Amino acid sequence: MEKSLGEIMHGLSEENIAREEELFENMPVFPRISRSKNLTMLLVHRVKSCTPVPKGCDILAEGLYVDENYTYRYLDYRHVFTEKPNRSTLSIQLRFVNENTLRVTMAEGFCVPENRTEMIGDMEETECSVTCSESEDQIVMATGCMTAVIQKSPWNLSVKNRDGEVIYRQFGRDCHSFMPYEICPMGFLFDRNTKEQYACEAAWSDPYEEFYGLGENFTSVSRKGRLFDLWNTNSLGVNTERGYKYIPFYMSSRGYGIFYNTSRKIRCDLGATLSKASYTMVEGALLDYFLMTGDTIKDIIPAYHRLTGLPAVPPKWSFGIWMSKISYGTREEVERVAGQMRSSRLPCDVIHIDTDWFTENWVCDWKFDEKKFPKVEEMIEKLHQDGYKLSLWQLPYIERGKTSYEVYDEAAANGYFAGNPDGDLQFPHGLIDFTNPEAVHWYKEKLIKPLLRKGVDVIKVDFGESAPAFFKYAGADGRDMHNLYALLYNKAAYEAAKEEFGEDKALIWARSAWAGSQKYPVHWGGDAGTDFGSLASSVKGCLNLSLSGIPFWSSDIGGFWFESSPELYIRWLEFGMFCSHARFHGFYSREPWDFGQQAVDVYRKYAGLRYRLIPYIYNQALAVREEDTLIHRPVFYDYPSDLSAAGLDTQYLFGKELMVIPVLNEDNSVRIYLPRGQWTDFYDDTVEEGGKWMEQVVPLDKIPVYVKENAIIPMGPEMEYIGQKEDDQWEIHCYPMEGKGRLCSYEHGFTVEMHASADRVKIDCTRTDMNLTFVLHNIRPAGVQADGQDIGFRMDHKRTYIHMGNRMQDHDIHMVIEKGEQ
Repeated sequence: MEKSLGEIMHGLSEENIAREEELFENMPVFPRISRSKNLTMLLVHRVKSCTPVPKGCDILAEGLYVDENYTYRYLDYRHVFTEKPNRSTLSIQLRFVNENTLRVTMAEGFCVPENRTEMIGDMEETECSVTCSESEDQIVMATGCMTAVIQKSPWNLSVKNRDGEVIYRQFGRDCHSFMPYEICPMGFLFDRNTKEQYACEAAWSDPYEEFYGLGENFTSVSRKGRLFDLWNTNSLGVNTERGYKYIPFYMSSRGYGIFYNTSRKIRCDLGATLSKASYTMVEGALLDYFLMTGDTIKDIIPAYHRLTGLPAVPPKWSFGIWMSKISYGTREEVERVAGQMRSSRLPCDVIHIDTDWFTENWVCDWKFDEKKFPKVEEMIEKLHQDGYKLSLWQLPYIERGKTSYEVYDEAAANGYFAGNPDGDLQFPHGLIDFTNPEAVHWYKEKLIKPLLRKGVDVIKVDFGESAPAFFKYAGADGRDMHNLYALLYNKAAYEAAKEEFGEDKALIWARSAWAGSQKYPVHWGGDAGTDFGSLASSVKGCLNLSLSGIPFWSSDIGGFWFESSPELYIRWLEFGMFCSHARFHGFYSREPWDFGQQAVDVYRKYAGLRYRLIPYIYNQALAVREEDTLIHRPVFYDYPSDLSAAGLDTQYLFGKELMVIPVLNEDNSVRIYLPRGQWTDFYDDTVEEGGKWMEQVVPLDKIPVYVKENAIIPMGPEMEYIGQKEDDQWEIHCYPMEGKGRLCSYEHGFTVEMHASADRVKIDCTRTDMNLTFVLHNIRPAGVQADGQDIGFRMDHKRTYIHMGNRMQDHDIHMVIEKGEQ
């Protein structure tokens, strides 16, 4: 008999319905001109003085107060904006962090406070040459890559790229409309009703401009014309405006990106309120943003990482398959599932135990229940011997259970919880205060590391989206902590693993995130529904988070909430095999044998393919670090000038070589767009000419995958888990068209370069101890030479196999493949 929702999800039952007086809405509220009343703006009006400083300038500006009022007209009320006679002084600092990045900060008064937040704690400024000139009308600051132009009166800041094109121009008073202020230009907005203050910025938007980023939010990749309140929340799904991982960073197709250096509540309006402008408002008395320029998005994301930290690469085994549900509850169940995976020859690397390894279900005390999990070290050792890693669930909200209360009592007695200013915790759960160094030390040393020392390989870092802004924290203002909590939580758990295992073996499995969380992988997409709409939204969330600087991601394969149909399970499985990480998770069961024989067969087929592709997948992961590139790549990332690719979010490039088109509906139909060039069907080597749309009906056991022209894809042997076989024999699959291709193996230190012309293919491979077989697709050779010597090859359908063995142990190899009749 299946358990009820209340039995599985602790607290979700009628017994726990809150009283009305207990409720508060954990969502932000922002004022809006034309809807709110009693608003006053303090706007940057004109430059009073400019002082050149190294890499920028300090400006004192006159601030103009403007009140919003109303007047009656024809059964309605119209807005009247009244400029007040009194003035204020605003300090504005402009600094080039490097030649591509300008930092803009503003505060009222005669100085701007230091704002070295946790997000930019690793930021390193680089030397760059900055010229600064001032005339009667304007101030111009320039590096070799970008130019900032400040119009003195009325104030306006614009930014030009290296070619002199204006790519960013602030939006000020609108002199072409009845409403001069639909949005607040650069300055401050005061809400006299709530006594809140907001720092504001606004910029013109081009009709053809696209916006991308702002975190995982599972709606469409194109952010243009939409409004986002960046406030992490337990989203309870993947189909609404709620988000587990908002990131205050977005990019424009015009060649710039903006990162707001804040964790306070922030609204990014990319044309929803006023179609011709973008607009941002940040709670508080400080405006602080970085404007980055680049020729394409490929340049802007690395610029963002230079501010907030480079992504860490998780260990190789993590790219295998993770098997989980909510929740395995006994040692016997864990060993049964692990044994059946192996006996059925279904590849898997990680077994995850979710919420039921404690004495009281969901009452996390970081201790195995000895009755449910007897001799747990023995269980873990057996799993390790069978090639498995073990993952464990936990959360930062500590409950005082009926029998499990020692951890809660210890934390409360030592002040490790955040709470109301009077010390009242308000809720049944204590919230670990990660701004308290003693609490962080306790969390790592008392709760996490003992589990790692028992043999646990990774900790699931669940929740983290609900820290109340009205709580008092040891080391931060509560208004900063709601969103920042996720980053500090990620950091503490990751550092525990790093300190125990070393950097190369450290990872977490986290749901919440904020700017900078890319330093603490891996993240997953949260609690998706079990329908095709949630599968489609998960694809969008994957791409959105990737465009927000977090590269390593998984969904809950099969969906999380309740039962999944065999058809959905199979389609989600197929998509999941082409993500950086792949975890099956959800209610009741997510093991393939519970979804029928076809599900088992498709699992075996695509899990087997994933493990053969581990050399490619892991190399693409290492390229994230070495090249600062993406592993989940929207089509426009690689084809920025292709208008058909803009905003396309139903397919993506997995790494730089494979185009993946998930099937996102029950009728098995897909629309496929192939950009210019030639694309090879991964399965049958049929070549399609790009620059076109196609429609297909796809059998349930297939996900369309196409290979980019001149791709070079390393593949390994079939395995049931990573490390089962020696990693020294690869096939190097080459897809030569006319042009060049290159593979750099970051793990093994060799490169392959391919040059294809109409009559031959040349392949150069540097010295390596690897045992390599080159597989050429759609090539029928007339002959093959290596270093001038004829060598053998064999044909199989449309593929040519050239076994080089260990010939490259001592020297580089140069191969020439003369084309015969094709």
